[in-house]
Amino acid sequence: MALFLEAAEALVADYLNGRTLPEVVHKAAVQAARTRLMEGKMPVLDETLCSDIDREASESIPR
Repeated sequence: MALFLEAAEALVADYLNGRTLPEVVHKAAVQAARTRLMEGKMPVLDETLCSDIDREASESIPR
């Protein structure tokens, strides 16, 4: 089960591409991706989930 969680974390992080999410939203997105991975659903990051992520994501502050 840990592999599904790690894979989901990686997928969400890759999709965010440097953007950030509020912690609660991030956890929900990872959980949704993990569930879809475990159930074998494709695409893992479907249109609805991507829309939710895009709506809540904010650009990271340049250093």
